Amino acid sequence: MNLFNSKLSKRDFLLTSALLPGAINLSLAQSDYPNKPIKLIFPFGPGAEVTTRAVLKSMSDKLGQPFIIDFKPGASTNIGAALAAQATPDGYTLFFSTIGSNVLNKLLHKNLTYDPDSLVPIGLIGQVSSYLIVRNDSPFKSVDDLVKAAKSTPTGLSYGTHAIGGPNHLVGELFKNKAGIKELVHVAYKGLNESSTDLIAGRIDFMWDAGAIRLVEQGRLRALAVAYPERWPTLPNLPTMAELGYPEVTLTAFGGIHAPAKTPAHIVDKLSSALMSALTEPEVKKVVLQGNMVSKPMSKQETAEFIKGLTVKWSPIVKSLNISLD
Repeated sequence: MNLFNSKLSKRDFLLTSALLPGAINLSLAQSDYPNKPIKLIFPFGPGAEVTTRAVLKSMSDKLGQPFIIDFKPGASTNIGAALAAQATPDGYTLFFSTIGSNVLNKLLHKNLTYDPDSLVPIGLIGQVSSYLIVRNDSPFKSVDDLVKAAKSTPTGLSYGTHAIGGPNHLVGELFKNKAGIKELVHVAYKGLNESSTDLIAGRIDFMWDAGAIRLVEQGRLRALAVAYPERWPTLPNLPTMAELGYPEVTLTAFGGIHAPAKTPAHIVDKLSSALMSALTEPEVKKVVLQGNMVSKPMSKQETAEFIKGLTVKWSPIVKSLNISLD
């Protein structure tokens, strides 16, 4: 950048430097970005960040600075999201975003301590979906079997998810609506493994879940379908809900990276470029898939449109369920 151009003489520049040293120093610091470690606020506890670490390692190699993961779990990602939204917008504090933090929370909470729409998208690490899962000895051999049984059971079949208002709960209610089922009993669990434990024990009839796909791959549970718009790469023989006659029963959740509002555009562009480049590396793509996510590199603009589309999809569904978590 040539500071001594026709619009700003050398004399004017020196005068401006003397009067506004902070502004000049900030400009120089931004042009040197990054020159220190970058913190990523992670709104969950340790153990869920393995895939993210692999992506950050690749980004670190490209940017020349390490990433530090700062775990801030709790309140359905609200605690971490609020801290990220309030952080200095200098590119040194980022946020691991999800469909919960950036889409569902604003639909489920009347009084959030942050504005999800103010967060600036860097890009997506990967997309996640949900599976309709039964125990191995379940009488339901197909989604059609389950629907028929649900319609003929007056008290309703029971299904488990990890939380009220979570993405698995919402896709379960969407399934109920589109399949014309009058009654289903939703059982919300606090722990990530409690629903699968109860399903194996026969205490619930089925579940909607993403992480339990590991138990399916191990042969401990059986999946009937996936709610992703296309077949899942690691389970190519598993049909989609759309293929089974339920085209609207889809769930595309995500893990991504966002920055606080007013983060300079050239910093966002640099981070976005590093992220998209990382996701093209075969080893990183492999780790992402092993983490039960599909790598779908998107620019910051594409990410913004993608999240906007999810908001349009889920807003009327949440309103129809009359769910509020305040």
